[in-house]
Amino acid sequence: MGEFTILLGGQSPEWRESLVAAFAANGSFEVIGHVANADLLPAAGRLHPDIVLWNVAGEDPVATVGELKRRCPFVFPVVLVDNPQKLDLLALLRAGTWGCLPLRLLPRQIVQAVELIIKAGMLCLPRLGPEFFSLAERGRSPVDADLLTGREREVLSLLGQNLSNQEIGRRLFMSESTVKTHLRSIFRKLGARNRTEAVVAALRVGLLQEAALNDQPRR
Repeated sequence: MGEFTILLGGQSPEWRESLVAAFAANGSFEVIGHVANADLLPAAGRLHPDIVLWNVAGEDPVATVGELKRRCPFVFPVVLVDNPQKLDLLALLRAGTWGCLPLRLLPRQIVQAVELIIKAGMLCLPRLGPEFFSLAERGRSPVDADLLTGREREVLSLLGQNLSNQEIGRRLFMSESTVKTHLRSIFRKLGARNRTEAVVAALRVGLLQEAALNDQPRR
């Protein structure tokens, strides 16, 4: 039995079977179901997997991710799309997506990306172009990155690794309430309303490395 359970979705049974075999070969995952997209949400609500990964087949997955997170709050949603650049990546992040992978990836590459998400707590997204940052900047206050203290930069770095407030506190030997205080200050200085927007703003001004959010793990 694998360490993590995963539910797969896609219209092609052959494609789903190829991923079942790839995840089984890894040893860390147990595929507890693979279904057509129409059956994805009911199956997730019944099985409560750790990860749900599906081929969105040209549909906008934002609403599906939102409903999935409502039914399974602790799930890691990962979508596969033909052209990730056609999606609103910021909306996907806000909905709770942990990965947006291109369909061109081989099954073993998909498994590697999901392993990076679930074990390292890293987002796996396409390379972020200027249009993504333009969308993120709409209505935002100017970024005042130079005002970040050294401690705030340390907190921000761990935030970029998707660590929880409690985990950040353990790493930096501070209380969770102190972490929250630093985060409020970071949000204000970066013109962000939440953790996701803070990461986007930090990437834009070079406070975080984009490589951590690209569509394939770096070796």
